[in-house]
Amino acid sequence: MSNYILKSSLVNYTGLVLCGLFLSCGQAEDTARLTENSLALIGNRTIEQRAFVDRYNDFRKRTGDGVPDTYEARRQVLNLYVDEEILISEAERRGFNRDGAGSLEQRRIETQELLNLFNREMIAGKVTVSEDELKELFIRLNSRLRVRHLYAATRAEADSLHALVENGESFDALARQIFQDERLRDSGGLLGEITVDEMEAGFEDAAFGLAEGEVSQPVRTSDGYSIIRVDQRITKPLLTEHEYAKHKHKLFPYQKNRKIKQAMQAFSDSLSEALNISFDPAGVRAIYSVFARNKSTITNEGAISKAVAAMELMHSDLGTWTVGDFQERAVFTAAEHHARIQRVRDFEEFVKGLVVRDKILQLARRANLNSRSAYADAVRSKMDVYLLTRMEKQLDDDMVISEDSIRVYFERNASRFVAPAAINLREIVVQTKEDADLVARKLAGGADFAQLARTHSVRDWSAKQGGEIGLKRSADFGRWSDLVFSMQVGDRKGPVVMDSMYVFLECIAKQSERQLSLEEARADVVKAVRYTLHDEYRRAKINEIRPHIENISVLTPRLKSLKLM
Repeated sequence: MSNYILKSSLVNYTGLVLCGLFLSCGQAEDTARLTENSLALIGNRTIEQRAFVDRYNDFRKRTGDGVPDTYEARRQVLNLYVDEEILISEAERRGFNRDGAGSLEQRRIETQELLNLFNREMIAGKVTVSEDELKELFIRLNSRLRVRHLYAATRAEADSLHALVENGESFDALARQIFQDERLRDSGGLLGEITVDEMEAGFEDAAFGLAEGEVSQPVRTSDGYSIIRVDQRITKPLLTEHEYAKHKHKLFPYQKNRKIKQAMQAFSDSLSEALNISFDPAGVRAIYSVFARNKSTITNEGAISKAVAAMELMHSDLGTWTVGDFQERAVFTAAEHHARIQRVRDFEEFVKGLVVRDKILQLARRANLNSRSAYADAVRSKMDVYLLTRMEKQLDDDMVISEDSIRVYFERNASRFVAPAAINLREIVVQTKEDADLVARKLAGGADFAQLARTHSVRDWSAKQGGEIGLKRSADFGRWSDLVFSMQVGDRKGPVVMDSMYVFLECIAKQSERQLSLEEARADVVKAVRYTLHDEYRRAKINEIRPHIENISVLTPRLKSLKLM
C-alpha cells in the first residue's frame, strides 16, 4: 500500500526522473526577461546573482564551510532556491497574498517594516558609543551589587518615602509597611545581587552610580518608582587594560544594542507624554472587564457588543478612539504582550503603546520612508517568507499518511517510542543564605512546603503553583540529574546551591521508563513518517505545480563563472 495518499493527482515519477533535479527541462529560456545578472526566471519572479551569492554564502557559513565550493554544490543550492520560488508563485496564483489572511499579513508586515525603518533611520542611526561607556560597561559586567529598594506607585509617594529615609527611618521598618510580598517585607526590600541587564536600565544606572550604603533619589521604572540602597559592591579583582582590550570588540555591539533599546524607550516615553493621552474610565472598565475573562477579546471583535465597541476609550492629540478603534489597531499585537496585562494600569500602558505606534507611523510617512526602496524590498522579502511558509503548510495538509504506514513504522521502530523516567518536584528558590536559613527553620518547624514556595520562592512561575514544576526528565536537570533522581516520593533536599541560588526540593511523584503503545505514540509516529516522506512528497508536488507557472528558465552554466563576493 502507498505510504501516503495525495488529495490531488501527481505527475508520474518517470517524468520526474527524466526532468532531473533542476526543473528546467521542457522550458525555453526567456532571454527577453533574463538579464546578464540573472540566474533564473520563475513566472514573473527572477533570481539574481547577488541574491544567490548571499544565500549560497549563508548556506556555507551555516554548514561551517563543510561543503566544498563546487559547481554541484552551487547547482543544488540554486535548485532549492528555484523550488522555493515555484512554491511562492503557486501561493500567489492561489491568491494567498490577496485573501483575508494574506491581506492582513501584508498590512502587518508593512506596518512593522515601516516602524523598523523609522527606528533604524531616526533613532538607532543616531546612537553612538564612547570609550568611557565601554570601560564602564566592562566594570559593570565584572561586578555585582547587593541592593535593596522601596517601591512607590507615584512620585508623590516616592518623595514621601525618600524623606523618611533621609530623616533616619530604616529600610526594614519602611519595607514592613509598604510591601505585601512576604519576602520583600521580611528582608527590608532586599533584591539580592544584581549585575548588567538584570534590572531596568534606569534602575541599573542609578544602582551602579551609588557608593556602598548610599541611597538614591526616587528612580522611575515601568511599574512606578524605586528608592535604591547599595549594601555591597563586589567587583572582580585585578581588572586590567589588557583584559579590557581583549574583550572590547564584544563590548561595542553589546553596548550599542543596549543604548538603542534605551533610546527607543526614551523616544516612546517622550511621545507618550507629548500626545496628552487620557482615558475614559467607563470605556476602560467596559473593555477590561471582558478582557480580564478572556484575553483574546483584544483582537476578537465578536467578543464584545456593538454598544461596547462604540464607547469612547481614549483621547489624545491624534484624536479619540472608541473601543472598536482600539481593537482594529490591536490586531497586529501578539498574545505574549496580552499575557503581560494583569491590571487596568497595564492595559492603559498597552493602549498608550498603540497610540505612540500610530504617531511614529505618521512621522515615518511624513518623512517618505514608505517610498524608500529599502522599505519595499523588506516588505517583499517578508511577504515571500509568509507565502512560502503558508504554501509549505498547505503541502503538509495535503499529505494523508496511511494507517498501514503508521503501523509498520511503529513496529519497526518501537524502541524509539518510550516514556522516559520522570520526576515531579516542588521547589523553593531563594537568592541569599539569610533567606535559605529562614526557609530551613520554617520547614524544620513543620511549615507547609507548598505555602513556603508561594511566599518565599523567587521563581514566580513555580511559586504560583506551590513550587510544583511538573513531570521532568533526566535531561531537564543537566548536571543535577543524579541528585534529583536519587530522591524518592516524600524525600526533601536542600538548601542546594544551584547557579548561585539556594534551592529546596521535595519529591511528589516519580515514574519509571516504559514502552508506549501505538495510540499513545501516534502523534510522534505520524510526525516521524511525515518527516521521512517529506522530500519525496514535496518534489512530486512541485512537479505537479510546474505546468501552472508561465515560464521556468534556469541558466545553470552561469554558476561556473560566478564569483563569490
